[in-house]
Amino acid sequence: MTEILVFIFAALLLIGSISIAMPSKASREISKLRMSAKLLGCNITSTLYSKNSFKNDQSISVSYQIKNISNIKEGHFIRDKNEFILYSPVKLKYENGFESMINAINDISPNLMEIIFTNSSVTFLWQEKEGISVLENIIKKINYL
Repeated sequence: MTEILVFIFAALLLIGSISIAMPSKASREISKLRMSAKLLGCNITSTLYSKNSFKNDQSISVSYQIKNISNIKEGHFIRDKNEFILYSPVKLKYENGFESMINAINDISPNLMEIIFTNSSVTFLWQEKEGISVLENIIKKINYL
């Protein structure tokens, strides 16, 4: 009788170990999305090890980066409720066309949380669960700024 209990316990332990090692449906979907994003030209990095200083208060773990071909060469914008606000540099607020620029950034996507423009790249945080079509739309609209 004890041999049967030991055998059942060992089998349950083995099955439990295998089920923990297998990726969940959600992690497979995120992996598929990130592979598609790489094909679109995005670099994906962890926000923990990123050199950018995001002010994100949500639990977004990765940032996406694309080459900057927009007209905006400097700026850090953070979503506050339903619209973006300029975090830095403050001098950008006093340039001609700032209102149209902030309106265009607000029209990109409600899934975009934070965006940083530099001369060479645009780095942003967005809600990945929305899918690749939303990411394609975000990239297209950023490139047309």
